[in-house]
Amino acid sequence: MSERLEAILPQVPVEGIVIHIGKAGIGMGDLAEARLLPDGRVGIFAVIRQRVLGIFPTRRMGYIGHLGPVAERILSPALIEGLLLRLRIVVLTPEHLATNGPPEIHVSVWADPQRLAPWLDLGALYVPPLADDQDRDQVSLTTA
Repeated sequence: MSERLEAILPQVPVEGIVIHIGKAGIGMGDLAEARLLPDGRVGIFAVIRQRVLGIFPTRRMGYIGHLGPVAERILSPALIEGLLLRLRIVVLTPEHLATNGPPEIHVSVWADPQRLAPWLDLGALYVPPLADDQDRDQVSLTTA
C-alpha cells in the first residue's frame, strides 16, 4: 500500500550549515534525509562531493546542518516511530551568491498527514475563518 505524501513543511531553513555549499556539489531538487542526532536535534544529510587524499572525487551521504526548534518538535516523534519522510532541497544560496548574509539551504518535508496527525498540535495550527467566509457559509446553508 502506498502512502499519500503531502508537503507538511514546504520550506524549512537548515541551521548550522557545516559544509561549503559551492564545493559540496549539491543542487536544488536534490534528495535529503532527516535523522535524529544524539543530542536530540534533527540533522539533515545529503549526498555531497568530497575528495579522498585531495585527489580522488567521491560522493557520500554527509551531514549538512540541522533543523530549527519548531520543525524539530514536529519531526522528532515521526522519526522515532520510523514514519516515511521525503525531503528535497528547495532553496540554495551558495557562499559566492550570499552577499548580504550567510549561505542558505532550505528543505521541504513531505509526509502522510494522516500518519503524522497524532504528533501535531492541531489547536496551534487552527486559523479561524474570516468574517466574509462565515457570512458566505451561512448564506449557502440557508439556500440549500
